[in-house]
Amino acid sequence: MDQIVSGAYVFTGERSAKGFLLNKMANTLSVPENRARFGADEAGYMRAMGCSAAEIDLVCRRDWRGMMEYGASIYLLLKIGAAAGVALPEIGAHTAGMTLAEFHAKKGH
Repeated sequence: MDQIVSGAYVFTGERSAKGFLLNKMANTLSVPENRARFGADEAGYMRAMGCSAAEIDLVCRRDWRGMMEYGASIYLLLKIGAAAGVALPEIGAHTAGMTLAEFHAKKGH
């Protein structure tokens, strides 16, 4: 059973183990050359890093909530977002199941 605290996914040991390769790949995006390689061929870069077809699909579809459910660390998810040119508010809106406008309205922007 998923552990949920106020609608947030808890990063458990089980999730960490499942998302290990996805998180490992995301961590490599701290290096500019790796971000360039990722940007040129996301799927190819992720395959070379050992990511599964399911992980590649989640990233290519920008399924931020799905990545978190799968086992992506929120901190490393943000590295994927930055490398893909997706801003934090967009990721937050998606994970909350809102449009970006709804997300900003709820946050008082």
